[in-house]
Amino acid sequence: MIFLSNLTKGVTRNSNSLTPSFFSATIGLMLGVLWNNILVMPMLNFLAASYKLFGNLGIAIIILTVVIRAILIPVTLPSMKAIKKQRDIQPELDKLKEKYKYDKKKLAELQMELMKKHGINPASGCFTQIIMMIVLIALYGVIRKFTIDTNLVDLNTQLLFPFLKFTAGQTISTNFLYLNLAKPDPLFISAILAGALQLVASKMTMPYVEQGEKAAKQTPDKKDDIGYNMQQQMLYTMPLMNVIIGVTLPSGVVLYIITTTLFSIVQTYLFSGWGGMKSWIEKAKALKHGKSRNNKK
Repeated sequence: MIFLSNLTKGVTRNSNSLTPSFFSATIGLMLGVLWNNILVMPMLNFLAASYKLFGNLGIAIIILTVVIRAILIPVTLPSMKAIKKQRDIQPELDKLKEKYKYDKKKLAELQMELMKKHGINPASGCFTQIIMMIVLIALYGVIRKFTIDTNLVDLNTQLLFPFLKFTAGQTISTNFLYLNLAKPDPLFISAILAGALQLVASKMTMPYVEQGEKAAKQTPDKKDDIGYNMQQQMLYTMPLMNVIIGVTLPSGVVLYIITTTLFSIVQTYLFSGWGGMKSWIEKAKALKHGKSRNNKK
């Protein structure tokens, strides 16, 4: 209400000079209010409540992450359904790759037609990733308020309920296991773990890898293969980003990334199984059996 009142006064005051810069500033202010009210404030208050309840910021971040991911299930389900559809039409895609392996342009056109026919958008996962990045940015700001930029007076003004507010002289403990959640992991363990888990999650959500990678490799030039090309980019890009984030940002943010990635792995497994990870699992089993035979000899 205060925001609307001030905005109304600003419009009245500038009614004779409604310039593009005024509209730009107004839109920016409105987006800022929406950002704080929809993302930052609820997350901040929930994190404070969890911290008050458990007395551990690490556990509070894990609980907040699980709750956020549960809320975002309706957002992630469409992309998971698209992945499952891709797996269902894999035999048809393999036939196209075999038939048009020397005509990449025609192959790309027929692949897109087949996907459109079954209501599949190859880039559907990008929307989910964008949502996750937005949440990550908001959470980073929340974690900063609890760790790096800790000002209890300012923090208390953003807590909606009296029982969540911190008393004078009270401090927030940022210790969790061997980590200081306000600083990057000095051993880089969490960064490597975040990257490794993301690699598993990315591999699991690749319907082409399980059956279609072999067919794609048989074609003379894989650069024009839409599915194969997108898979290879996504497979290693996100894990690399997680490692970079894990090395540079506070470990509290990395703890969120690890938790949300584990949630994704479990969710994907329950929805469609191991997916593209099957090939790696089979290779690991074959390698293990080979070593066992060599040991017996």
